[in-house]
Amino acid sequence: MEYRTIKKIRHNIYDDEKEFKIDHPNAKLKNWRDADEGDWVWSDDNRIVQLLKVKKNLSHPNDRKNYSYAKGYCRTVVGTFLNTPRTFMDTDFDQHQNRYTFSKTIKNTASRVRQRKNPTTKEKVFATNVAVGMGVVKAYMDAFNEEDNSKAQKKAVVLLKQDRVMSEIEKSVQDVAKNLGIDHNYVLNGLKVLVESSPDENIALQSLKELGKAIGTLGGGAKIKEQGVIGLFSGFSPEQIETAQRQVLTDGKEV
Repeated sequence: MEYRTIKKIRHNIYDDEKEFKIDHPNAKLKNWRDADEGDWVWSDDNRIVQLLKVKKNLSHPNDRKNYSYAKGYCRTVVGTFLNTPRTFMDTDFDQHQNRYTFSKTIKNTASRVRQRKNPTTKEKVFATNVAVGMGVVKAYMDAFNEEDNSKAQKKAVVLLKQDRVMSEIEKSVQDVAKNLGIDHNYVLNGLKVLVESSPDENIALQSLKELGKAIGTLGGGAKIKEQGVIGLFSGFSPEQIETAQRQVLTDGKEV
C-alpha cells in the first residue's frame, strides 16, 4: 500500500482487493472510465485507487485536436488522466511530477503562467470581467470555473502581475470606454475644464499637472505607450472628481 496526503486527508492506493476490503468491506470496484467522483476503481497497472475528481466533458481553450475525442478526465492522488481508450491510468508517483496536469513532464504550472507570452482564452475572459468592474476574485472564479474562493484569490493576484494580462485589461477598459464615448480627447477636455473652471485651487493645480504629464510637458517627454483613459485620472479621488464636476460653471449656471 502507498499513500499521499492532500489537505491533511490521507489517500491510499491498494495493491490488491484483499487489502482494499479490510478498509472498505462494502465498496464496489469499477472500471475507471465509467466511474464517478468518489468511486474506487482498478487502475490499468492493477492497483486500486479512488477518483478524487471526475469531469464527463472536456473543453480546451485552444480547441486542441488531441483533446476533442476525450470523454472528459479524472484525477486520482497520483495524477490526472484523459478518458480515452488509449489512456493508461497508472499509479506510479515517479511518472507524475504534478497530479493536476495531463502532462508527465510539467512540474510547476505556476511557472508556465509567468512564462506565457500571449493570454489564453480564459485569461481574456478574466481581463474583461475585471475591466467591467467585477471583483478580481469573482472575475477569476467566473473565467476559470473555480469554486474555491481562497484559491481564486491567490491565482488572481498572480495573473494581475503578468504584463500580458494587464495589457488585456487595459485593452478591455479602452473598448468599454469607447462604447461609452470616452477617449483621450474626452478626458483631456475634462481636465482642461477642471483647470480653467474649478473653484478648488488644489484640483485645478492637480489637473494642470495631469495635463502636463499626458502631453509630455512634465515627466521627461511625450509618452509613447498609452496609459489609458483611467490612468489620466489616477491622481484624483472619486469624491474630488464628483465635487469638481458639480461645481464647473458654464454660462454662469451649474452643470
